[in-house]
Amino acid sequence: MAELNYGRLSREQQNELSRSMGRASDSRKSDSASKKNAAAGLNDVLVPPANKYKNIPAGNGASAAKPKQAQPKAEVKKTAPAKAAAAPAAPKKKAKKSSGIAAGIAGAAVQKIFVHPEKPDAPAVTCTWFKNRGRFDMPMFTVIMILLVMGIVMMTSASYAYSYAEEGDSFSYAVKQIQGAAIGLIGMFFLSRLDYHALITPLSLKKKENGNGITFAKILLVVSLGLMVMVMFFGESVNDAKRWITIFGTQFQPSEILKIAVIVMVAYMLQRYYEVRRDSYYGFLRYWYVLIPALLMCVMQRHISALLIIFVIVYVMMFVGGCNRNCLVFLMVLGVLGMLALLFVFRYEYLWDRINGFIDPFSDIRGDTYQTYQSLLTIGSGGWFGLGLGNSRQKYFYLPESQNDFVFSIICEELGFFGAVTVILLFVLFIARGLYISAKARDKFGSFLALGITIQIGMQALMNIGVACNAIPNTGISLPFFSYGRTALIIQLVEMGLLLSVSKQSDT
Repeated sequence: MAELNYGRLSREQQNELSRSMGRASDSRKSDSASKKNAAAGLNDVLVPPANKYKNIPAGNGASAAKPKQAQPKAEVKKTAPAKAAAAPAAPKKKAKKSSGIAAGIAGAAVQKIFVHPEKPDAPAVTCTWFKNRGRFDMPMFTVIMILLVMGIVMMTSASYAYSYAEEGDSFSYAVKQIQGAAIGLIGMFFLSRLDYHALITPLSLKKKENGNGITFAKILLVVSLGLMVMVMFFGESVNDAKRWITIFGTQFQPSEILKIAVIVMVAYMLQRYYEVRRDSYYGFLRYWYVLIPALLMCVMQRHISALLIIFVIVYVMMFVGGCNRNCLVFLMVLGVLGMLALLFVFRYEYLWDRINGFIDPFSDIRGDTYQTYQSLLTIGSGGWFGLGLGNSRQKYFYLPESQNDFVFSIICEELGFFGAVTVILLFVLFIARGLYISAKARDKFGSFLALGITIQIGMQALMNIGVACNAIPNTGISLPFFSYGRTALIIQLVEMGLLLSVSKQSDT
C-alpha cells in the first residue's frame, strides 16, 4: 500500500481520514469477534455442557456438524453427559438391583439342589477274568496267613471248656472253625486269580459298551438286603438279639454279607460318578440309595456295631473319593443326631446299660457289668509273658463268650503283654499294607474296594480290642480271624481274595 502524505492534506481532510480508518479497524475487530462467537457456538453444539445438553436443538447440532466431520471423539463424549444426567434416578435402580441379586442367589441355591449335570456314561469295564494275571502281594498274603493260623490256635484254646460243655467234645468248635477256614481259603485263592472287575461287569448285553446293566455288585446288595429283611420274620434270637438266620442248616448273620456288599457297591459308584463327585446329587444323595436301607436294617435288628461299621466305611470312602465336602459335614452331623435320637428319643435301654458299664465297670459286677469286669481280670492276670498257651483259668466259665467277642482277653491271659502287642502289630501291618495296595491300584474301583475292605477289618479289630480293654462301650463285635464263626471267617477270607486280586493288578 502506498504511504499516505498527510502533509498535502488539510486538517479537516486529515481528521476525516482518521475517522474512516478507525471505523475500518472497528469493522475488522467486529468481524474477528463474530468469527470467534460462531466457532464457540459450533463447539457448544458438538460438545455441549452437561447442564445445557437438553436445551440444544438436535437440528442445529446436525447442521453444524456437517462442515467438520473429522471429529469422531465428539460422539464419544456426547454419551457421557447422559449418564450424569440420569444420576439422580440411581436409588430406585439400586433397590431393584438388590432385589434382583437376592432372587439370583435363591435361584442359584435351588438350581444347585435340584438341577444337576447330565448323568455321565459309565466308564467302560474291561475284565480279563483269569487271563493276564500277575502275582499277588506276598507281604499281605503272609500277614493274612499268620493271622489265620494264630486265630485258629487261640480260638481252639479259648473254646476248650465251652465246646466240651455244649458239644461233648473239647475240639468241636475247632473242627468247625478249620472247616470254615478251608472253605474260605478255597474262595480266597479263587477270587485272587479272578479279575475283580468281574464284580461290575454287566451280565446283560443291553448298554454293555459303557458299563451299564445288571452286575454282581447290584445282585449282591439286593440279596444281602433281602436276607436282612428275612431275619426280621424268620430270624433266630441269640442273647436277646435277633440277628441270625439258618439256611440249609447253616446259621449266620446276614449283616456280614451286607458289609462287603455295601463296600463293593459304593466303590463302583465312586468310580461311576467320579467326574461329577462335587455335585450334591451324584456326590452325596446318590449314595443314600445304598446307605439308608443298610442302616435301617441294622437299626431294626438293634445291631448298632454293624451300623457304626457300615456308616464309617461309607463315610471314609466318600471322603477319600472327593465327594461334596459340605454334604459330608452334613452327613456327619446327621449321624451324630441319629445316635442321640437312639439314646434320648427311642430310648434304647441296652445302649444305656452298656454306656453305664463302660463308665463304671465295677458298679454291678454280678449283673450288667459282669462280662466287662471278668474281661479286665483276665487281661490283668496274664502279666508280661502270660500263663502259657492253653493255661487260661478264666475260660472255664468265668468269662462269657471267651471264644467269640472276648477272645482277645484270653490271648492276653495266655500270651501276656507281648502276645497281645504281637496281635495288635499284625493288624497294624494289615492296615498299612491294605492302604498301600489301595494307593497303588490300577483304577479307582480297585482302589476304593481295597480301601473299604481294609477299613472294615481294621475297624472291627480296633472295636473288639477296645471293648475287651473297656476303652469303648461293649458293642458285641467279633475279632477278625480269631473269634469263632465259620460263616464270618469264610466271608473274611473271601474279602482277602478280593484284596489280593486288586494287588495283582497294582504296582506293589
